[in-house]
Amino acid sequence: MNGVSPGERSEPREESGDENMYNMRNMKRILICVAIGVVVLFVIGFMMASTSWSELQAKREVWAQENADGPLEIPTYTSARAHSQQIEHKAYTVDYNEEWRLANWVAYSLTADQTKGPVERYNKFDADPQVKGATAQWWDYKHTTYDRGHLVPAGDMKWDETAMRECFYLSNIAPQDHTFNEGDWNYLENRVRGWANFFGKVYVVCGPIVSEHPETIGENCIAVPDSFYKVVLCDMRGEWNAIGFICPNDPTHHNLSHYTRTVDEVERITGIDFFPLLPDDVENRIESGLDWEAWRIKK
Repeated sequence: MNGVSPGERSEPREESGDENMYNMRNMKRILICVAIGVVVLFVIGFMMASTSWSELQAKREVWAQENADGPLEIPTYTSARAHSQQIEHKAYTVDYNEEWRLANWVAYSLTADQTKGPVERYNKFDADPQVKGATAQWWDYKHTTYDRGHLVPAGDMKWDETAMRECFYLSNIAPQDHTFNEGDWNYLENRVRGWANFFGKVYVVCGPIVSEHPETIGENCIAVPDSFYKVVLCDMRGEWNAIGFICPNDPTHHNLSHYTRTVDEVERITGIDFFPLLPDDVENRIESGLDWEAWRIKK
């Protein structure tokens, strides 16, 4: 029987050299794992802090430029543009082209709160009182096959009576194919409204694409666009994103992805520089690519 008699003290067992070596190796492994964990946590924290800081700096820069230089949505031209007259209304800015009797572009921002409101549709089309020179009149569209299509939608102006009334100025109207106006164009307008409601705010620029020798309608010779473009900018939970669309002015129907373009592509076609107040690195990144998932558009 192995053991000790009562009152007898057992001698402590001495560890062998192999056991000492084993314990030391375990201790080294533990220390290495702890050190690696500390380094990984430090790197992750640093990256998160750097990203948050850079995003914050970018947003501060944008806000500062917008406050100093004007609304973020106002574009510029990549080359000199004749027949250009810029007019500010309560809810949007229009760059009017006297030769076409149309806008070169309209630009506005839309917040989530502005996507809903009590104001009813106005439905009375008037010449823009601020236009200097030749302008369209409501009767130019009579006896034609074209709708008076909105650039800034009436559905985005329900928040204010003046905004609603001014969006029916003919400087904000263009001849649109009826099926296109009520179909794919209307669908795109609803998607923009949905993005504003979901993300809080969007910046929008849209307008006609007119050929060198366009068809015209009415006694005031309003140019009929071949296509329409729209570009949208949005701060999506701290990250800027932009997207473009070019839609032919015809009755064909397509999914939204068919019309989707990068903003750079729309700039090349229109000769317009969109969102120039963004920091150059942000502008270059978001205008050269498409984040289909962020905009929830199926390819």
